[in-house]
Amino acid sequence: MSQIDKIRSRASQTKRKVLLPEAEKDIRVIKAAIMLKAGGYADPVLLGNRSSIQKLAETEGVELPDSLQVNTYSDPVQDERKFLYFKEKLKHKNPEEEQLRELSRHPLYTAGWLLDTGEADASVAGSVASTGDVIRSALRTVGVAESSELVSSSFLMEMPDGRVFTYADCGVVPYPDAPQLASIALDAAKTHQLLTGVEPVIAFLSFSTKGSARHERVDLVTEALRLAKSKKTGWRMDGELQFDAAAVRTVAERKAPDSDVKGDANVFIFPNLDAGNIAYKITERLAGASATGPLLQGLQKPIMDLSRGCSVDDIVNTACVASLLAAT
Repeated sequence: MSQIDKIRSRASQTKRKVLLPEAEKDIRVIKAAIMLKAGGYADPVLLGNRSSIQKLAETEGVELPDSLQVNTYSDPVQDERKFLYFKEKLKHKNPEEEQLRELSRHPLYTAGWLLDTGEADASVAGSVASTGDVIRSALRTVGVAESSELVSSSFLMEMPDGRVFTYADCGVVPYPDAPQLASIALDAAKTHQLLTGVEPVIAFLSFSTKGSARHERVDLVTEALRLAKSKKTGWRMDGELQFDAAAVRTVAERKAPDSDVKGDANVFIFPNLDAGNIAYKITERLAGASATGPLLQGLQKPIMDLSRGCSVDDIVNTACVASLLAAT
């Protein structure tokens, strides 16, 4: 059984309510909801006008089951509740009434409102909206978790031989400083442990291994390691490490014989978004890995982002991940 099959199986035991706010605009979202419902992986809720969703389904030759829940998020009572919610939530910004009304009518913000008020467990969007729009809606509703410094992302990378790694950050924070990099590492490690059941071994990556080069970018990585270690998680972690010293035991024995990682890393922390994004795409395209993500992390409640080029299976898998995150 692949890792993603295991995640789907575990999600079916949690049956969390997962919101899909782009149902009016994307047939992939409707198809994913049908798969989630049929497989028993989650309790999907399509946000939008039922007639609009029905029309899109019919146009694409998809039969919309009566059992599929639709939340028609724009009605006078609900709109007023949302208006009062955003008025209180954003009062420090002193927004105009029309701005609040616009947020109250927006599906991404409606999803965040439903999560923050406990009426749903998770949300999955981004097949239509940009990553920036998804994150902004999350920050203005559920907000950042108390245990995190910021919102970042990770990818679960399953290799053809069955090995599973977590890469971070590959999709959100361009050039993290040391505290941010430490937070990214700890959040990615939590994600890895939750989704795989395997204890994380964290490598802070660099172009240098244990002082082989001197540069301010290397200093940033070693400072991030120091900050992460100060949290006393008990997890093995080390840096700065080149990728081969982090991932290959024989290389680690030569380059970093005293490292706690010893070539066994399963959580790879990249020093910037350039490195992380390039690395995950190379691993996916040349090594044949299956990439699940970007998985947003660091939020108070799970709001997941999708690539706009995602497949129906990608949406289903991300919804299953969101269900597991919501169950913790």
